Amino acid sequence: MKPAGKPVKRKLMKKLRSRFRLTVINEKTFEEQFSYSLTPMNVIIMFGGLLLVFGSLIYVLVAFTPLKAYVIPDFTDYTYREDARKARIQVDSLLDVLNRNERYLNDLTTVLNGGEPVNAEGDTSREAQEANLKFQVADVDSALRRKLAYQDRYELQAEGSKVANKTAFLMFKPVNGTVSNAFSPSTGHYGIDLIARKDEPVKAVLDGTVILSSFTAEGGNVIQLQHANNMVSIYKHNSALLKQEGDFVKAGQSIAFIGDTGDHSEGPHLHLELWQNGVPVNPELFISFGN
Repeated sequence: MKPAGKPVKRKLMKKLRSRFRLTVINEKTFEEQFSYSLTPMNVIIMFGGLLLVFGSLIYVLVAFTPLKAYVIPDFTDYTYREDARKARIQVDSLLDVLNRNERYLNDLTTVLNGGEPVNAEGDTSREAQEANLKFQVADVDSALRRKLAYQDRYELQAEGSKVANKTAFLMFKPVNGTVSNAFSPSTGHYGIDLIARKDEPVKAVLDGTVILSSFTAEGGNVIQLQHANNMVSIYKHNSALLKQEGDFVKAGQSIAFIGDTGDHSEGPHLHLELWQNGVPVNPELFISFGN
C-alpha cells in the first residue's frame, strides 16, 4: 500500500507547474494587446522577489535616513546619545571636584579649630605614590638641595623675650635676611620687610595648610598658610610659588622664592605678616632676625 502523501504532493506540484496564459485584450476592439505564458510557481517567485526588493528598500530608507526618527517609536538620535555620554563624563568630573572641595573645607575647618588636617596630607601622599616619576637629578639641583638641607639645620628659632602672651611657638626663620621695614600697624604696615637675595627660598614658619596661593596686583605672588591656634602667616612679593591651595606643609619646608613682584615692591624682598585670631602681630616677637 502506497503512502497517501506522495499522490497529494504530485498533484500539488502538477498544479504549480500547470501553464496558463495571461492575455490583455482591448475592451473596445477585443484586440490582443499582451500575452504571457506563466505558471502558479512563476507567480509565487515573482511576488516573492518583489516583496524582497521592496523590503530591502524600506529597510535602507528607515535605517540610513532621518525617516527612522518618525517611523521607529522612542528612537533617540545619535547626536543626543553622544551629548548624553559627554554630560555623564562632565557630571563625574564635577562630582570629583566637589568631593575634593569638601575635603579641603573640612581640613580648613579643622585647622581653624586648632586641629590637624587629615585629608590634605593623605591626598598628597597618595598622589605621590601613584605617580611613577623617573628622572635624573641635575648637579645644580643636587647642590641646591644640599644647601637647603644645611640651612634647615640651623634655622629653628624660639620666640623672643618680648613675647607678651603665654603661648609658646617654635618658628622657622622664613629667609636669611635683614629687616628693612618694621611692623607698624598705625601706618598700615601689618608685617615686616626682609631684604634677601633674589630667588632665595622662602620657608614656612610653622606646620600648616595653604589657604591662598595666587597673584595679586598689590602683593605679587602671595602664599598664605593657616596654622594651629588660629595663626595665619602671609608671604608676599615672591618670584614663584611652590605650593598650591590645599597642600599641607611642614615647618621649614620651602614654599616660594624671594622676588620683586607686585605694585608695592621696590626690590627683591619678602613681606611677612603674622595674624592671630584676626589681629596682626609683630613677627619679631616670635622670630629672631638678628645676625
